[in-house]
Amino acid sequence: MRNFFTVSLITFVFSSSLWIIWAFFVLEIEGSPNWLGSSFYLPHAARVLCFVYFGWKAVPALFLAEMWGPDFNFLDPASLTHLFPCFMSVLSVPLALQTLNLFGFPLGNTKESPLNKRNYKHIALITLISAIYNSLLVNFAVSSLSLSTMQVGIDQVLRFFIGDILGTAIVLIVLACMLNPLMRKEV
Repeated sequence: MRNFFTVSLITFVFSSSLWIIWAFFVLEIEGSPNWLGSSFYLPHAARVLCFVYFGWKAVPALFLAEMWGPDFNFLDPASLTHLFPCFMSVLSVPLALQTLNLFGFPLGNTKESPLNKRNYKHIALITLISAIYNSLLVNFAVSSLSLSTMQVGIDQVLRFFIGDILGTAIVLIVLACMLNPLMRKEV
């Protein structure tokens, strides 16, 4: 139980931090709150990294961060209409991993594993597939539940897809630059 609490806390803080950083850049740089999807969606990195490293234990905290992230408010009754799209977003990574597992590429810790948690190319593959699922499922959920007044088109799906990939790449590069000097000091 203690491990679950630790994983949940780390996941929620990491995901929430990316939401806050992303919200700042969306409001300041992209400038339009009436967007069709972000050009660089940082919170997708939290979904990928937390699920890959922590597994199913990370899902509840990711879901709470997903609910809290857009408005920074749990108690808004209007946010309850977004439960299904949030749920689809969080489950995009497990769906990607299940798809890879179906094709004979299970996730593992060793170099002999078909998918290795420590290989950035494998993380990129998981990011790519989960971005496909996220862009399709979330936009389908939004359009079918009539949560948006605008029509969902291929441009919005592509923008979600590209934003997820670029956002995850940005976070991975920043983490690699920050953690590389720390890892060298330990050796």
